Amino acid sequence: MVEPRGGRRRRQPGPCGRSSCAWCLQGAHKSVHGRPCTSRRADGELKWLRTPRAAAWCISPVTEDSSSTPKTVCRKAKSLKIAQESGGHLEAPPITECDRMQSVMRLSDLSTDDDDPTCCKINKYEKKIDSLMNMVGTLKKEVKIQQMEEQEEITKRLLEEQKEELNEMTQELVETENENTRLRRNIERIKEEKDLTVLQKECLQQEKECLMTKLSEAERDGAAAARQIHALRNTIGRLNIEKHMSSTDINALTRQKELLLQKLSTFEETNRTLRELLAEHQSREKDAQKVMDRQATLLKRLADLDAENMQLQIRLQGKEKEVETLTLQIVAEKEQAKKAFELARSLESVKAHLQAQLRSREAENDRLLAQLQNMEISENHTKEEMDLLLEQLQDLRCKAESDKEALKKAVRAQKERAERSEEYVQRLTAQLAEKETAVAEAQCNLEGWRNRCSKAMKEKDDLELEVVTLNSRVADLTEQLARIQEQTRDENEALVDKLQQLTGENSALKKDNEKLKAALISMEDKLNQAQMELQHLQNSVRSYEGLIETYTAQAQMARKEADELAARLEKCEKENEMLKEEMNREIEETREKFQSQLAELEKLPEILKYTETQLAECHQQLMCYEKKNTDLCGMIADLRQLIDLQGDKMEMTRERYQSAQEEKKQLTLKVEELERKLESTSAQNIEFLQVIAKREESIHQCQLRLEEKSRECSSLARQLEMAIEDAKRQVEQARERAVSRERAAQSKVLDLETQLSRNKTELNQLHRSKDDAERRYESRLQDLRDRLEQSESTNRSMQNYVQFLKSSYDNVFRECPFLSSSLSPTRSLL
Repeated sequence: MVEPRGGRRRRQPGPCGRSSCAWCLQGAHKSVHGRPCTSRRADGELKWLRTPRAAAWCISPVTEDSSSTPKTVCRKAKSLKIAQESGGHLEAPPITECDRMQSVMRLSDLSTDDDDPTCCKINKYEKKIDSLMNMVGTLKKEVKIQQMEEQEEITKRLLEEQKEELNEMTQELVETENENTRLRRNIERIKEEKDLTVLQKECLQQEKECLMTKLSEAERDGAAAARQIHALRNTIGRLNIEKHMSSTDINALTRQKELLLQKLSTFEETNRTLRELLAEHQSREKDAQKVMDRQATLLKRLADLDAENMQLQIRLQGKEKEVETLTLQIVAEKEQAKKAFELARSLESVKAHLQAQLRSREAENDRLLAQLQNMEISENHTKEEMDLLLEQLQDLRCKAESDKEALKKAVRAQKERAERSEEYVQRLTAQLAEKETAVAEAQCNLEGWRNRCSKAMKEKDDLELEVVTLNSRVADLTEQLARIQEQTRDENEALVDKLQQLTGENSALKKDNEKLKAALISMEDKLNQAQMELQHLQNSVRSYEGLIETYTAQAQMARKEADELAARLEKCEKENEMLKEEMNREIEETREKFQSQLAELEKLPEILKYTETQLAECHQQLMCYEKKNTDLCGMIADLRQLIDLQGDKMEMTRERYQSAQEEKKQLTLKVEELERKLESTSAQNIEFLQVIAKREESIHQCQLRLEEKSRECSSLARQLEMAIEDAKRQVEQARERAVSRERAAQSKVLDLETQLSRNKTELNQLHRSKDDAERRYESRLQDLRDRLEQSESTNRSMQNYVQFLKSSYDNVFRECPFLSSSLSPTRSLL
C-alpha cells in the first residue's frame, strides 16, 4: 500500500536520517541502514549489493544448522532489508556516516504504484546483478579448475619422485645381491680352504712328529758328545798326573778327537735341519693366521651386508606404502573435484532461487516475529515447570540420601560379619599350621633315628666277623622300627586326609565369603544405578535450560563463525611453524647423536663407514621429508583460498599433518633402531672380550690344577705309606673298640625303646587334640551357616526394598502431568 504525502511529512525521522522508515520502526532489527549485517550464504556470507540510489540491500542474520544444504539456506533467512546505494558493484565495504544520512528506499517505493522510470532502472540493475553473479560463478569455477590442475601436477611430481626413489632402491638391491653372490663365492672358497687346512693340519702333525724325532736325535748326539768330552777330560787329567805319555795314550787321544769331531758334525747337521724345519713351521703358522683373519673380515662383511639388505627391504616396504597412500590421496582429490563441480552447479541453481525468493521473505519475517513471541511465552512456561522440577528433585535427593544411609548401615553390618568369619578362619588355619609343624618335628625325629640306625648298620657290617651275636639283636630292632614306621605312616596319611578335608571346608567358606562380597558389589551397583537415574533427571533439567539458552544464543552464532574461521587460519599457520621448528630440532638432535657416536667409534673404521653411509641416507631422507613439508606448506597456502568456499577441506589438511607426524615418528623409530644396533654390536664385542678373558683364566686355572694334582699325587703316595702303617695300628685298636661298641649298642637299644614309648604317648595326645579341634570346627561351621542364612535374608529384604523404591519412582514420574505439557512446546519449536 502507498501512504499519503501528508502522513509521510508528519512522521518523525528515524535513526537513518529519513522520516517514516519502515525498517527503522521495526523493533526486531537493531542495525542502522548503511552497516553490513553478518549473515550466512550458501557459499559463505551474503554481502552488500549496491543499487543506483545510494542505498544498499542488507540481509539480516540467518539461523542455519551445520547440516543445511545450499537449497535450504533460502528458507531459513529471517529478515531482508532493501536499500539503494550508488554504484553497481557486487561487494562493498561498510558505508560512511555521510552515506547513512542519505535517503533510503522504503517498502512503499517498491510497490506497483511507483513511476515507470524507477522500475526500469531497478530491472536494469537486477539484470546487471545477475550478469555479475554469473561472472563471479564462472571466475570461481576457473579458480577451482586451476587449483585442481595445480594439485594434480604436484601429485604427479611426487609420484615421479617416488618412482625415481624406487628405481634407485631397486638398483641398490641389485648391487647388494651381486655383493651377496660374491661373498657366497668367497665363503665357498673359504670352505674349500678349510678342507685344505685340514690336510695342512695333518701335514703339520707329521712335521711335528719329524721335529720331535729330530729333537730326540739332537739330544742323543749332544749326550754322546758330552760323554766324549768327559772321557777326554779324564784322559787329560790322568796324563797330567802321570806326566809321561805312551803310544797307547796317544792313540786313544787321537781316536777320541776323531769321535768328537764326527759327533759334533752330526750335531751341527741336526741343528741346521731343525732350524730349517722351525722356520718353515713358523711361516706356515703365519699363513694360517692370515687366512683366519681374512675369514673373520669376510664374516663381518657378510653380517653388515645382511643388515643393509634388511634395511633396504624395510625402506622398500615403506616406499610402497607411501605410493599406496599417494594413490589414495589422488583418488580422494578427484572425488573432491567432482564434488566441487556438483557444488558449483547447485550454486547456480541457488542463485536463481535466491532472486525469486527475496520478495517472499517479508511475509516470512512477520511469521518469525509471531513465532518469537510464542517462544517467549513458552519460555516463561518452561521456567515455571523447571522450578517445580527442581523442588521435586530436592525431595527426591532427600529420600535418596536417607535410603543411602540405611543401605550403608546394612553393608557395614555385613562387612563386620564377614571380617569376623575371616578372622575365625585365620585362627583355624593357624591351629592347623601348628599341628603340621608338630607332625613335621615328629617326622624329623623319626628321620634322625633312621639315619642313626643306618649308621649303626654300617658299623655292624664292618664288624660282622667279630660281632655276630649283635647282628641278630639289631635285625630284631630294625623289624620293630619298620613296623613302627609303617604305623606312623598310616597315621600320617590319615592326618593328611583330614587336613585335606579341613582345607576343602576352608575353600567352601572362602567361596561363601566371595559370594557375600559379590552380593555387596551388586548392592553397590544398584546404589550407583539409583544415583545414575538421579543424574539423568538432573541432565534432563539441564537440557531444558540448554534449549532455552540455545534459542537465545542462535542469533549470536552467525557473528562468531567468521571470527572462528579466522582463528582456525591462524592456528593452522602456528601449527605449520611448530612443525617446522620440531623438524629442525629433531634434525639437530640426530646430528648431535651421530657426531657423539662417531667420536666414540674412531677405533672401528668399518663400523664408522657403515654408520656414515647410514647417516648420509638419513640426511637424504630428512631432506626429502623437508621437501615434502615445503610441498605441504604450499598445499596449505592453496587450501587457505578454498576455506572461504569449502570448510570441509580443513579435514584433509589435518590428515596430511597427521601423515607428516607419522613420518616423523617413523624417522625417530629408525634412528632408535640404529642406536640399538650400535649398542648391540658394542655389547657383542664386550661379550667376546669377556669370553676370551674367561677362556684365558680357565686355561690358567687348568695349569694350576695340573700342578696341584701333581703335588697331590706325591702327597698321596706318602699318605699311602702312612695309611698302611696306620691300618696295622687300627686293626689292633678295632678289636678293642668292638667290645666298647657292643656295650654302647645295648645302651642305645634301651634308649630307642624308651623313645618309642614316648612317641606313642605323643601320638595319642595328638589324636585327642585333633578330635577336639574337629568338634570345635564343626560347631563354628554351623554358626557360620546360620549367619550366612541371616545375611541372605537381609539381602533379600534389601532387594525388595530397592524394587519398592524403583516402583515408587516409576509411579511418581508417570503421575507427573507437567512433563507432557513441557514436551509439547519443545516439539512444536523443533
